[in-house]
Amino acid sequence: MTFQANTADFKATSETNAGLAKGTIVLTLRGEVAVEDLRVGDKVITRDVGAQPLRGLRRHTGESSIVEKDSFGTNRPARDMRVSVAQPFLMRHDGPIFATARLMAQDTHARLKNTPLYCLVFDQSHVIYADGAELAVA
Repeated sequence: MTFQANTADFKATSETNAGLAKGTIVLTLRGEVAVEDLRVGDKVITRDVGAQPLRGLRRHTGESSIVEKDSFGTNRPARDMRVSVAQPFLMRHDGPIFATARLMAQDTHARLKNTPLYCLVFDQSHVIYADGAELAVA
């Protein structure tokens, strides 16, 4: 099953504003790697098509929030994680849907402006595993 961006809003948001804060752990073939330690060519584990080569790692600043541990099930995410408020997460209830961190973050006081963020770049959109959660990346 492939989970690809299929709406203009999702694609535009994930390409320009999404991102993971320093310290976020991404699942790769070389194990769990902090996002800031990823390198072009690393094979990142995706939910949709297995390990895929990372084509780029774009750094930018933006508004971020904390998504709390266990927000969408046991160990999903496995710990509190800071991400862009525009970062799409895969939610699986009655079917696959995407929701942004802005909608899921419980504490609006935990938002920070101008947070350094990392955006993973692949050949196409994928769902990756970060801190035990499933995140969409374009």
